[in-house]
Amino acid sequence: MTIPGNAEDNSLMGSGTTSYTWIDDPGGSFLARFATMGFPMAPRPMKPTICVSVHALSGGHFTLPEEQFVSPSEPGARKTVPSLCFLIQHRDQEIGKLTRIVFDLGLRRDTNRYSEPIRRHVETRRPLSTDPDVVASLKAGGLTPDDINYVIYSHVHWDHIGEPRDFPKSTFIVGHGSLAVLAGTSETLRGGHSFFEKDLLNLSRTVELPEPDPDTGGIIRDFFNDGSLCIVDAPGHLPGHINLLARVSNGAGGSKLVYLAGDACHDRRIMNGEKSIGEWQDDMGNTCCIHANRKKAEETIARIKEAEEKGVEVIFAHDMEWEEKNGLSFNHLKYPFSTFSSSTMASNPSSDDLKQRFDTIFDPSTFHEGWSSLSRLSPPFFLASLRLSSVPKTKSHLTPKDQALISLAVDSAATHLYVPGIRTHVSAALKEGATIHEIIEVIELSSTLGIHACNIGVPLLVEVLKEEGRYEEGQEFNEEQEKLKEEFTQKRGYWHVFWEDFLRLDPEFFGAYLEFSSVPWTKEVDGKKQGALSPKMKELVYCAFDAASTHLYVPGLKLHMKNALGYGATPQEIVEVLELATLLSLHTAHVAAPIIEELVREHDAEKAKKE
Repeated sequence: MTIPGNAEDNSLMGSGTTSYTWIDDPGGSFLARFATMGFPMAPRPMKPTICVSVHALSGGHFTLPEEQFVSPSEPGARKTVPSLCFLIQHRDQEIGKLTRIVFDLGLRRDTNRYSEPIRRHVETRRPLSTDPDVVASLKAGGLTPDDINYVIYSHVHWDHIGEPRDFPKSTFIVGHGSLAVLAGTSETLRGGHSFFEKDLLNLSRTVELPEPDPDTGGIIRDFFNDGSLCIVDAPGHLPGHINLLARVSNGAGGSKLVYLAGDACHDRRIMNGEKSIGEWQDDMGNTCCIHANRKKAEETIARIKEAEEKGVEVIFAHDMEWEEKNGLSFNHLKYPFSTFSSSTMASNPSSDDLKQRFDTIFDPSTFHEGWSSLSRLSPPFFLASLRLSSVPKTKSHLTPKDQALISLAVDSAATHLYVPGIRTHVSAALKEGATIHEIIEVIELSSTLGIHACNIGVPLLVEVLKEEGRYEEGQEFNEEQEKLKEEFTQKRGYWHVFWEDFLRLDPEFFGAYLEFSSVPWTKEVDGKKQGALSPKMKELVYCAFDAASTHLYVPGLKLHMKNALGYGATPQEIVEVLELATLLSLHTAHVAAPIIEELVREHDAEKAKKE
């Protein structure tokens, strides 16, 4: 199993990993290595570079006894803290692929599902709450665990592991030594917090990172090979403890660094020098510390403090101060670093700011003249349009390839013929691996839209003929008509009563349409005479152009929804088709905005001449 940023053997420096030139840094910190990647050490405008988006998720809340974490402490003092988790999203600038990572899973939703020793320890951390948890937070933001490619654990303590079985399709990544901790073969760990679950992870979907190289300044892995996200060694708290260093948009046309510090420190007063790390005596008289190696933990805290002093935003897993400062209620996904809402943008965002926001969500090559003009004419509507169009892509009940093909059906339909969209969606489909056979088949399917002139017109004609007494009801099909009906049913997989009067009135044209519409269903592709797309996908294509606001053909839409369900489509997939068809409404602004800009320029030029 491999993960981004590495050669096939998952070693640190392989053919898939970028090497960097060292700079002089007395502390030998990870910031030195990041400086070689073009990172500023303080948030300031810089040339736009590749960023990830970081979104805070709720992982629950629980209560800590201060005496076990800080010294000196007030007797009996306790404080309730969050267990912060994070959704990280990255879009590949070359192929447009979107990768989603969740960093830590917080508290387990049902604490009774912890092992018995951990359950006993959990009782010492009450009051606690696990609602909403990570899954609920993702759901509120339109995502499910199936949308998550990777889960990275900062470490494997109970308040970070959540419920791994909620993420059956994700690859889990842990720091070096974590599997030994889970197996109980690591060095002796003392304290009631030092209980672990041997069967926590499915090893077939788990990657343990290599032992950190002391010559790398703490950087274990440049995850995407573009400097947007790095895994950092953070020793001291527990074997395998790792942090993340992310580059995010600063909302002003530049970028900033955010350091997700896990349990490197449990109280900011320790990092600020007001307190020191606490210790306590267990029931056996042993001296215990929340950190497995206090000395290394102190060194890690010192490096993190240095990073914060240089302008890096540092967030600890139980960072009560950060939570209070950012006002996170966790009732839904929050976007402290990257948001679709204009409220967190600069008061007058520039076109460059908006373009950068677009690039974090979509393939930058799809930013056409319409988007560009809209960003200048109406930034709020640009952002609202961006959010509307991002929802189906975020949920992804359909694959990115299928989404591109569905959108192509809408834009290529005879009732719309939106050329910029056709170009965009063909290009996107190709990037997602669509074949020329699949793409042309969408065009073939969409080309059948014209038959609705007969589907609507023939019943009306029959109604008029009946009123005029010129239509004989109950006419039986002749031999030719029966043969055409049978052939239609065989090739298209269904029959509907609205075809019957059409077949009676003009079997010749019906036969020609049958041949025309059956091509995608019967042509030979890769040795099989069934076309390139699955029957389900064909029916979803029909749904797309029938539902589009330029057509709204209700009988066909209902028929093809029923057919799609029969071929295995889910309600969520059909809803996503409707959402993609809804995005046709954006084309009003995309076509009009450049025209408005052009005419305003001409008007202003004429006005200037007269003055």
